[in-house]
This record gives sequence, C-alpha cells and structure tokens, in this order.
Amino acid sequence: MDIANELGQIYSDALSEVVYTVSGIKLQVDCRESNKDFDEVIGVMYLQGNKTGMLFVTANEPDVKILCSHMIGTPVAEIEADEIDDTMCELVNMTAGSAKLRLSNTDYMFSLLQPFVIKGKDVSIVTKRITKVESGTLSDGNISIRFKVVY
Repeated sequence: MDIANELGQIYSDALSEVVYTVSGIKLQVDCRESNKDFDEVIGVMYLQGNKTGMLFVTANEPDVKILCSHMIGTPVAEIEADEIDDTMCELVNMTAGSAKLRLSNTDYMFSLLQPFVIKGKDVSIVTKRITKVESGTLSDGNISIRFKVVY
C-alpha cells in the first residue's frame, strides 16, 4: 500500500470524524469545485516529521459560528471572534491528531505543533517545494469545511 495515495482520504476521514465528535454534525464529501483555495477563517498547523508539511482547515465565518454553536452550546448570534479562533484552532489540532495516529509508522509520521488561525477575505498562502497536495470539501448541506494538506 502506498500511503501517499491515501493521504487525501486519511485527512478527509479525520476531519469528518472530528467534526462529528465535537458537534454531532455529520459531514459528507462534497465534490463541487471551489474557485478559491481558502475561505475567511483558516486553521493552520505545521506538520514536522520526515516529510514536513502544513495542514489547513478552512471555512467561512458563518459556518464556523454554526459549528462553534454546536460545540459549546452558545447561540450563533452570540459567538464572539475569540470563540471562532478557538474553534478553528481546536478543529485543526484534533484533525492533525487523528491523522497523526493513522500515519504512525509511515514516512508521513509527524509531530503536532501549535495551531494558529489566519483570517481575511481573498487570502493567498504560498508554500514552496511542494511534492504532494491533497484537498477536499466536506458539507452537510448547511455548512462546508475544507481542508488542504501540503508536503
């Protein structure tokens, strides 16, 4: 089995399971193409290992508010900016943690580092020396969350 060919599925499954665990929202793969790489809120984690990379989990702010509301029980209208940041940091942290377990004992094994959030419209993030890119969109019809992992 060539694990490199399974990275997209590994990260998609990890993100889907994490969202369901923390919110009860069941996301499915959404095959519609997006015309941009990143949404308004981007959770990021550097993946340090034999093959270094970065994991991006991205969503529009209204979708993050819905997810956060399900996670902490606060009404969507009362979700504050720091709660949006916390939600995305936790989402990328838990997704990376789940993927790390699935990738243990492979060339793609990595250490978890501190997650961070980037916010803005029309954000462009450029990474150099990329050898592998996997991405996907997960949706339940109400919210959409996307991921991108680069090595």
